[in-house]
Formats: sequence, structure tokens, C-alpha cells
Amino acid sequence: MEVNVYRYILRRTWKNRTYEKVESNWIPRLEKKAEKYHCFLAETEEGEIVAFAECGLERTNKFPIKGELYTLYILEAFQRKGIGTLLFKQVIEHLISHNIHSIMAWVIKDNESRKFYERHGGEVIGEQLIGDTGILEVAYAWKNINDFIRGVNDESKRN
Repeated sequence: MEVNVYRYILRRTWKNRTYEKVESNWIPRLEKKAEKYHCFLAETEEGEIVAFAECGLERTNKFPIKGELYTLYILEAFQRKGIGTLLFKQVIEHLISHNIHSIMAWVIKDNESRKFYERHGGEVIGEQLIGDTGILEVAYAWKNINDFIRGVNDESKRN
């Protein structure tokens, strides 16, 4: 099921990008799930999956960060409705339950979604190319993910 969810959402999210190259990066991850891996889904009342987030242990070992948000994709029609924040909060709660208190996320540099991570306090800690795609991504980090949870809880109290 996860592969079908990926294909459905990513084909609609990547539109003009080289989807096949991106798919070749995440298929092995789904087939051989990493330690502490988890995938969260968001769906409509009708059962349509509109977003997903994956997390687990940080994969590069280049940074003093223990956890990683591998993916957070939301169909365009469902963006800016708080779904990303709720999924990210679930990811963080999952990592905290595994005694992981820092997290990072790789985000495509020219993607407007970078503002989401910046708005939520992410600090840029690095850049890299995605395989041989020529696409540059930026690493955002939260050295203490409890701060993110407190910020989300404070924000929801104000609304």
C-alpha cells in the first residue's frame, strides 16, 4: 500500500520534475524499512489519502542529529490547512517515544515548502545534491524537538 500512496501523491506533487529518478531513491527505503521507521497518513472522511510523512533515524551520520523526517508530502488542494503541522507533530512524538530528541529534514532548495520548516523554527545545517538528479536540497534541523512541540501547542492555544 505505501508504494501506491507514494506514487499517487508524488506524481501530483513533483509534476514537472523527473519523478522516476526520485522514485528510485525511495523505493528501496520502503522495501527495507530502517530502524524506528514509521509512516503517518492523512486522509479525508471519504478515505482518500491526501498527505503522508515518514521518519526514522538520521541517515547520513554527518550531523549531530538523531532523527530524520524523510518525507512530508501533501496534495496541493490540502496544503495550508494545518495537515503538515499535525503530521510533523506526530513524527516528533514518535521519535520522542524512541528517545530521539533532535530531528532534521531535507527540503528541495527551490521549493516554496521551505517556508514551512523556517516558520516552525528549522535551522539550516547543510546542503547536498539528490543523487544524480541535479536537484539541490537543504537540511533543516531542530536540535531539541521538544521546542517544536511546545511551539505547536502554544500556537493551537492562541487559535
